[in-house]
Amino acid sequence: MPLPLNKIHPLHEVVRIDHFIPGCPPSADAIWTFLTGLLAGERQPLGHGMLHLD
Repeated sequence: MPLPLNKIHPLHEVVRIDHFIPGCPPSADAIWTFLTGLLAGERQPLGHGMLHLD
């Protein structure tokens, strides 16, 4: 087991992030809309109704 780090880093500081779905956690509808758009080659903006920060 590795030793814990002295500092916690956000993921985007450690690896390159291609896509980000906002929310905490992102709703299933937001994930579905994003993934189906990505597979179709479209970039669907997520409306405010899909974003939740609970």
